[in-house]
Amino acid sequence: MRWYKIRALMFMDFKVFKRSKWRFVEFFYFPLTTIIIWGLFAIFTRDFSAETGLMVLGVNVFWSFSYLAQVTTNMQMNEDSWSGSLKQILASGISEFEYLSARLISAVLISALIMVIMISIAVSFGLTVFFQEIYSILLLSGITLGGSLALSILVAGLIMIFGRDYSFLAWSILQIFVLLSAPFYPVEILPDVFQAIAMGMPFTNIFLGVRTLINTGTIPEHVFINGSLIVLVYLAISIPLYYYAFKRARKNGLLAKLS
Repeated sequence: MRWYKIRALMFMDFKVFKRSKWRFVEFFYFPLTTIIIWGLFAIFTRDFSAETGLMVLGVNVFWSFSYLAQVTTNMQMNEDSWSGSLKQILASGISEFEYLSARLISAVLISALIMVIMISIAVSFGLTVFFQEIYSILLLSGITLGGSLALSILVAGLIMIFGRDYSFLAWSILQIFVLLSAPFYPVEILPDVFQAIAMGMPFTNIFLGVRTLINTGTIPEHVFINGSLIVLVYLAISIPLYYYAFKRARKNGLLAKLS
């Protein structure tokens, strides 16, 4: 891959990000205020259910992080389509994976910065176990990031296959994945048919790890292993799908319609 093309596209992304007030609201205001809301809830529940409040706060940190990583990637792609700039970007000779890499790296940098701020806020509200077990938190963050990026690649491929009408997947698909990942409760609470589905969700082990860490102060090794393996499966599915979708869209002219 040609890194100068990736850097050029990332430079354009950050210039647009700096000038777009709605992006600041979307990527900073909502995640940070969400963590403050649940942090205050954790303080409120401290006297009668301290672990519950902290568990909800911790899960929301990782939920927001996964949302940011996935949505940032796909919304940047949608913006290229809606603004008509996709045509100019592709005319520059950028390849499908150079285009994808620029979007993914930008999303990682933005979401990682906000994740650090969210964790700092959460710790100030009493979630000190995040700093005490920083290595485990870093591992969980890495798995979360991998799952979110795999999902964003999958969404990009689906939009290229089905067209602009499915751009809503960029901000809606994560909700069903989180619902099926049992964020605040054990998988066993779900109906039997959904329990099997939950075990294949990329975030199930993340939320399990957060809840276990807050309840016991440690995370079982199998949580990291299972979470990592599932993310690798999602990457193995999403990357070839994106490649196929990009080639197909370029061949049948859908890329031109997207722009």
